[in-house]
Amino acid sequence: MKKEKAFTLIELLVVIAIIALLLSVLLPSLKKVRDLGKRAVCLAHLHSLGISWVIYADENDGRITNAKTARIHEIGSSNPRQFWMDWDPLNYHDEPTWVGWWDDGPADDEEAQMACLELGSLYPYNETTKVYRCPAGKKDQWRTSAIVDAMNGYAGFTSVGGIVIKKMTDLRSTGTRMVFIDEGFASTESWTIWPDRIQWWDRVPLRHGDGTTVTMADGHAEYWKWVDQRTIDFANGIGNSVTTAQNNPDFNRLQVAIWGHVAGP
Repeated sequence: MKKEKAFTLIELLVVIAIIALLLSVLLPSLKKVRDLGKRAVCLAHLHSLGISWVIYADENDGRITNAKTARIHEIGSSNPRQFWMDWDPLNYHDEPTWVGWWDDGPADDEEAQMACLELGSLYPYNETTKVYRCPAGKKDQWRTSAIVDAMNGYAGFTSVGGIVIKKMTDLRSTGTRMVFIDEGFASTESWTIWPDRIQWWDRVPLRHGDGTTVTMADGHAEYWKWVDQRTIDFANGIGNSVTTAQNNPDFNRLQVAIWGHVAGP
């Protein structure tokens, strides 16, 4: 009788080694493709938010929505919406905010998160709640982006040279001024850096590689890759807010996009 041919142990080990080698080569490429796909989706979402932001201003005599997050109480009641921030008079206002923040329970409660989005001033212009979230963001949070303080945010920065925009007519160039930035999580506040000094305020977002996605005041979205290693270090909690901002092109770019100028030395 003829003997059936079979792989030897050495041949099997060689095949396994080749497969392992191919996987080690292909997996990083597949991960990169997946990450690029998430970045593309994030850009599309931020673009949708930017368009909603522009339309809101067009339909409200040029006035832009408030960048803060309103505290919302009594989810499910007939009047759950309240527009107030805290007891600081500079933060108090009764104008619509772009989203809300539920103050009566866990922030990851899905019903509350949906209410916070649906009660926001931009929701009537795009009722797709997915646009508030980056697919690479925290899984239990339905919003990952924030509006910067210069776009009708914290009023206290006006005392230190921060020009807070209230109407579209206050903008000289809508294509170069930032509105949204992807933080990767839901924040109770708008995002900012100092307008009058070379110093970070909020932690720098590190998204989709070594950068983040942003939306400009004309509605278009961009991916910004950080070019200074100190920016990446600060985003990872390394270094302080002053030294990592000095002569930093990333900081300068953000400060111009947010406040319209670079602070002096």
